[in-house]
Amino acid sequence: GAFLESIDVAGFRGIGPRTKLELHPGPGITVVSGRNGSGKSSFAEALEYALTGHSYRWRNKPKHWSDAWRNLHDSTSCGVRVAFAVEGGDRTVIGVDWKPGDELSAGAVWTQASNATRSAGLVSLGWSRTMDLHRPLLTYEEIGGLLAESPSVLHDALAQLLGLDEIQDAERRLTDAAKTAKGPRTTADAAAKSLKAALESSDDPRATTVLKALRRPYKLDVVESVLTGTDSDDAERAPLRAVLAITAPSPSDANVAADAIETAERAAASLADTALNTMAARTELLKQAIRYQDLTDSDTCPVCESTELDADWRQRSQAAIDTATDHLAAYRQSKSDVDKARSAGQAVAVRVVDIAPMNGIDASLVDDYRAAVAAARAVPPESHALAAHLRDVVPQVEPALNALKAAIDEVLATQENTWKPVVTEISTWLALERVARQNDSRLTTATEAKNWVSTNAQTLRNQRLEPIADQARAIWSQLRQESNVDIGSITLEGRNTSRRVNFEGSVDGKSAGALSVMSQGELHALALALFLPRATTAQSPFRFIVLDDPIQAMDPAKIDGFLQVLSELSATRQVIVFSHDDRLASAIRNTSVKARLIEVTRESGSRVITKESLDPARRYVDDVFALVVDENVPDDVKRRAVPTLFRQAIEAAAQQSFFASAYRKGLGRIEIEEQWGTAKKTRARLALAVHGDTEVDVSGWLSYRGWRKPTLGICNAGSHGSSATPTRETVNDLRKTVDELLAL
Repeated sequence: GAFLESIDVAGFRGIGPRTKLELHPGPGITVVSGRNGSGKSSFAEALEYALTGHSYRWRNKPKHWSDAWRNLHDSTSCGVRVAFAVEGGDRTVIGVDWKPGDELSAGAVWTQASNATRSAGLVSLGWSRTMDLHRPLLTYEEIGGLLAESPSVLHDALAQLLGLDEIQDAERRLTDAAKTAKGPRTTADAAAKSLKAALESSDDPRATTVLKALRRPYKLDVVESVLTGTDSDDAERAPLRAVLAITAPSPSDANVAADAIETAERAAASLADTALNTMAARTELLKQAIRYQDLTDSDTCPVCESTELDADWRQRSQAAIDTATDHLAAYRQSKSDVDKARSAGQAVAVRVVDIAPMNGIDASLVDDYRAAVAAARAVPPESHALAAHLRDVVPQVEPALNALKAAIDEVLATQENTWKPVVTEISTWLALERVARQNDSRLTTATEAKNWVSTNAQTLRNQRLEPIADQARAIWSQLRQESNVDIGSITLEGRNTSRRVNFEGSVDGKSAGALSVMSQGELHALALALFLPRATTAQSPFRFIVLDDPIQAMDPAKIDGFLQVLSELSATRQVIVFSHDDRLASAIRNTSVKARLIEVTRESGSRVITKESLDPARRYVDDVFALVVDENVPDDVKRRAVPTLFRQAIEAAAQQSFFASAYRKGLGRIEIEEQWGTAKKTRARLALAVHGDTEVDVSGWLSYRGWRKPTLGICNAGSHGSSATPTRETVNDLRKTVDELLAL
């Protein structure tokens, strides 16, 4: 928790030479008063700029408002120093320094804890988020503007002011997350829509396959197979591709087959059948003769009986048999060669492939080819006719096939040229769809979360607002003071462009819209009632509240209620109020509320002077003096009343000194209050103020000045029932003792 210790300003707004506003760094009320133009609001603006980097007063104003930030009389040395006493930490200073000629935004902001090295900016404090949620500063312009803006502006300002913007931030961030996650799906779906249009306008049969695959759920594997060409060909393209795979016998192949037939025929023809038969018969006869000789062992020819079948005859006959056998084998081989050549020639003619009629191709080309195939397959049985067939008919298939293939190539090329852009579009969509699928689960989660928050946001907001609203109504009940307007429920309603704050109210018990029946002063009071609860939550690191001119539009009754609210807040908070009139200070004086009053005056050359006009301890001294010099008060009454006032003055001064010293040392409020609460006697409380310890003897301090000990004696005399009649001198001793305690 941080308490304000001082605000030091030079060359900024209405303050020329360096001026320091000393503050009591602990719970309590401090009212800084000064006429318009005295420079008091310059302290508030300097504090606001040091903490936030801007001023609400200059917001949405013409540029000359922010350009006139340098003091006209002393602009050479411009700077701001704001000192804080931090519970459980070191004394901390925030500084802003400007060089001559710098723009307002060029100020160098720094932070320094105790005697440590300065660090740039305010990051080390960790207050950037909490400054928005628990803003401890409220100016008159901000009070007036809070309820005068449009319904949505008021809704947003109140949501942020009261810390309810976290829910709105959750909605916004989830909406952004859903939007970001939806981006790939939206892009992929748009690409799918465009792709479907392209496919529907395509005559390519593959478009039909892809279109079917684009029915949800998408079949990416089918699309991929079409894209890569690994899919089975469609019914129209398959026959075309089959024709391209056909090969026809070349003329050279047909000629080779025809030559082979003719060669084999000529070889066979050279061996006449008759000679061959004679040779076969003679050979058989000789074989029989030899066999006869072998059987009879006779040397005479059994046919002519004149020739001698001797060894020579036998050798000649065997040679004749061998020669005849070789001739016969050659002849038979030639006949086999003829058969093989004919079979090969027939195979060349028959292997041509016929096709069925097909769509999209010139029918005459198909007919020509089929006719050539039929003619080639009509193989004649005779060898010479077959050879002629191979030379004259079979070669006609190849040019017919080539003409047909050329036509098919042209058709397929045309299809590919038309299909190519579609392929590109398919590839693009396929990549986008894969990315979208990877992001779909995030989209589902973000959308469900956003819908849940959106559905329950109203309830969540009002649940968060309820305790704040309860406090605001309680504060309003104190601020209203004679107002016939009562505040009922306070709720945030609507969303998007129809956001608003609904104040249910009543006038003299009759229901009415609260804002519509409120005066300007009542609106300001309501704005304060809404601001103060959030600024004083336990989560806030700011133990101070700064209000700049909050009572301008308040009537005296409202000021009394406002002072009552401030008194309650000051039990745990440092409440600092800047005011241009004396009504709040007067109310403090009239009600004897404990508060420090500081007056701000401005002399020539923008020299600003701050002077403490009255604090609780000195007020008790003045009360004692007024009682003592009042001749209408009997002496016995004075003797009974004065000791109590003496003790109250001494203890008020001791408490102020001890609390300020303890907060500067970094002690926490609870610890400080516990130490003060354990000191039951005035002497023990003096020990806390002088030495910071109730166990340390204060006799030395009391004896150091001659008026201290007698003054404490008067305090104790009242409790013992014996006291001398007080005089002006004893009151003067009290004044000096109080001043010395406060000087600690």
